[in-house]
Amino acid sequence: MRTFNKIIDACLLALAAIAGVLILVLLIMVAFATLSRYLVNKPYAFLIDYSAYALVYITFFGAPWLYSKRGHVRLDLLLNALPERIKPAWVAATDIVVCLVCILAFVVSFDVTMTSYKTGVIVSDYLSTPKWILLFPIPIATFFLAIQAIRNAAKELRMKASVKGGTL
Repeated sequence: MRTFNKIIDACLLALAAIAGVLILVLLIMVAFATLSRYLVNKPYAFLIDYSAYALVYITFFGAPWLYSKRGHVRLDLLLNALPERIKPAWVAATDIVVCLVCILAFVVSFDVTMTSYKTGVIVSDYLSTPKWILLFPIPIATFFLAIQAIRNAAKELRMKASVKGGTL
């Protein structure tokens, strides 16, 4: 199980690293597009499309790592109002719901991505990008989000068991 967790952690870190590199590339692209438009009066319209695509990849590739660090938004107001002994079970229950939603999103997004790949659907943009390239990060991210939700729920349930057993 430790090997599995190490592999998943490495995958999450790799996805986050890709998102980080894309943020840097996005910064350079926007600066270049702005400078080229104002200094040499030569705008590069395709950079707008690349920027939009990069934002999709950044969002979906960064989400699983963020979820593993519990850096996502949650209802702290509700969570803080709960008794200490109920909090781990509540958080685990929400993680299970997140897992179910992510599994559904994975199945649907994988099907849509594969259909777009097989049919060769093209996005009508400046670059005529194949649609599957835009959809590609969604099934990957939802797959890892589902796995991380299971890991988070298991961690919360272990914490609840240790609190209940009196080891903390």
